[in-house]
Amino acid sequence: MMYDLARNDRAHIANLSAPDYSLIRKVCVCGKASTAKQLTQHGKCAACALAAVRDAIMPGDFAKLQHMLGAVQQYPRYKWGWRNYFAAGSGQQHEAMQRLVAAGLATAGRAANEMTYFHATRLGCKAAGLDGAGIKRAMED
Repeated sequence: MMYDLARNDRAHIANLSAPDYSLIRKVCVCGKASTAKQLTQHGKCAACALAAVRDAIMPGDFAKLQHMLGAVQQYPRYKWGWRNYFAAGSGQQHEAMQRLVAAGLATAGRAANEMTYFHATRLGCKAAGLDGAGIKRAMED
């Protein structure tokens, strides 16, 4: 097989004309590595985005999100995501769930017998600390 210089030149030229948001590794303001695409689209890495979401809610709300997903210390980490619902009555629980919905971490489901069922979103699963398999488990019907 013959080595083709023109092919390498074309590849180099194509790499030079790549858009600003590419998969080139860059560093976020926090010092963590991220892709240029992530930084261009969102202005921060995924870890900073999740930290901003966690800061936007109250600590008690975060505990309810973890409970909603079964992501608590009494269960082993590989089982997290086995459930994805929270039945909230009126009062503080319902207000906490509304804050999670406003932050994009949960969605409101059906209402039955003065209770509203809430379900975590993918972002909520990530914020609660679930891995890929746990998110998949939580998103199943």
